[in-house]
Amino acid sequence: MQVQQIGVRTEWGVVKECIYGWAEQFVIPKFLADSKARAYGDFERFWIANQGRAVAEADPDYFAAFKKQLDDAVAILRGLGIKVHQPLRLSEANMAFPRGENHGCMTPWLRDPFVTIGNNVIELAPRSLFHRRQRFSVRHILASTMDRGARYFAQPDGGADDDSAGPGWGYLEGGDIFVLGSKILVGHSGNCSNPEGARWLQHAIGPDYDVEMVTLDPLFPHLDCVLMTPREGLVVVCMDAFPEGLPAHLANWDRIVVGKEAAKRHLACNNLVLDEHTVMMPSEEPHDRVAEELKARGFEVIRTPYEAIYRVGGSFRCAHQPLVRL
Repeated sequence: MQVQQIGVRTEWGVVKECIYGWAEQFVIPKFLADSKARAYGDFERFWIANQGRAVAEADPDYFAAFKKQLDDAVAILRGLGIKVHQPLRLSEANMAFPRGENHGCMTPWLRDPFVTIGNNVIELAPRSLFHRRQRFSVRHILASTMDRGARYFAQPDGGADDDSAGPGWGYLEGGDIFVLGSKILVGHSGNCSNPEGARWLQHAIGPDYDVEMVTLDPLFPHLDCVLMTPREGLVVVCMDAFPEGLPAHLANWDRIVVGKEAAKRHLACNNLVLDEHTVMMPSEEPHDRVAEELKARGFEVIRTPYEAIYRVGGSFRCAHQPLVRL
């Protein structure tokens, strides 16, 4: 049987293979500076009260709902014929990376520790400490892409400091990176990815790509909290999150506009584009309008309960990172 070559060309290409989140090692991170942009509402209070605890221990009923919604989403993807990988359990030693202490584990969301651009599979250097160890849970999958035509490499690590400035101290998180053919957008809210990270990415992937940084409202951690590109020429977007307006590449695209509250509380832009005709998104009522707008534009919309997951600050796009999207 012929092996599928690794490659991601656009955000709306057909998903054939991805890495998806896993519920079993969900430990509430310590409430450090990088947490403040993500926690919101009731879950923020839960987060602060339960730092360092496994969610299954802190609230078994909530964890059961969380796990079911995540597992059901994976079952839908596999039922559609998509190859889905999930992470391995992190060792106790790696759970203490990089400070020698366990400050949380967020393996239900695997968008941020790496990105696939073309045939480049790149381990990233996240700003958030709880994302820095995630790469160890999926490295066996990433390394295997070398046998399938990928250029597999890593961005210089950020070490144990919360943040470091200056040349060489670039931060990138997958939720900030959009692959639009040769145009690569990188969000910059001041919370996660930074200009030095975008500069490194341009250097790493070379002149065939044009990397552009996009300024965001600091209320949001990532670009994918406020933007979705379900096909070329169409965006689902929170316009209030772009203080300098949309980048020129997207300025004339058709828009489905969502408000700040919907984008922040309900992750209304953070859906899973399966191809340029199909989107997967939550079945809860706050998402009805976007679903109807997509249907009116000819999309099939697959819906499944996901509120127990997105209340934490990450929905479908945050949960997955493609390896093959053609």
